[in-house]
This record gives sequence, C-alpha cells and structure tokens, in this order.
Amino acid sequence: MIDPDEREQEALKVALRFMGELMAEIGWSTRFNDLSADQAAKLAEAAVDGFQEGMLATAPRPDPEVPF
Repeated sequence: MIDPDEREQEALKVALRFMGELMAEIGWSTRFNDLSADQAAKLAEAAVDGFQEGMLATAPRPDPEVPF
C-alpha cells in the first residue's frame, strides 16, 4: 500500500490487532520463517480480515432517508 490515507491507517491498526492476537497464540518468539504453512496462511488471513473489518467500520453509511 502506497501512502495510505487516514482511514486506511486506522484499518491497518485493526489488522495489526488481529495479527497480534494470532501471534499470541502461536508464540511471539516464533520466527516468521519457522511458521508452518497453515500458520502463515492464518496470519495473512488475519491481516486481510482485520483490514477489511477496519475499513468497513469507517465506511460511509447510506442515508436511510433516500427512498431508493
């Protein structure tokens, strides 16, 4: 990501929390190259899920007064 805007920066913080929770389960002393393929995939998934959740939380909401 090049030059993330404020909303993206906040979403990255959510992604880091997701990844941190998973790393707490795996073990903070585990080096990245020592992760199993499954652990690495789950870490990537946590990053993407966290980022998407962060972006969704700050997405503009449609006006409920619009009739269409």
